[in-house]
Amino acid sequence: MPGGVAAPGLPPDLGVLPYQPVADREVGRFFTEAGFDVAAITGLRCPTAMDIARVPENRLRKVVAELDGPDVEAIVQVGTNLSFVALADELERELGKPVIAINAATLWRALREHGLDDRVSGAGTLLREH
Repeated sequence: MPGGVAAPGLPPDLGVLPYQPVADREVGRFFTEAGFDVAAITGLRCPTAMDIARVPENRLRKVVAELDGPDVEAIVQVGTNLSFVALADELERELGKPVIAINAATLWRALREHGLDDRVSGAGTLLREH
């Protein structure tokens, strides 16, 4: 699977945090075509790309709580303008399931593509254990 999404420990049923409705459909299609069942998609609906970078933690936690459910085996955040790595690490412990931040997945993929097996603490299970 492209771009780090085929990461160890990523189960087939996902909840995804993307953008506006038109992008939600495209992201959902991407994950579906890659073989995942998208159980839920919740967009942040920020008016501008710059606003995505300013979403406060309390709103992100609320959106993840709305997205999570018994049929969601993992949460995947897409959109590199949102700093979600540290919060994803916390949410993994709180929810007891993978929470993948796109920036962590991108770094993981780049490291592994170049034969680097570095581990990173505080950035989620993907970078810490795989």
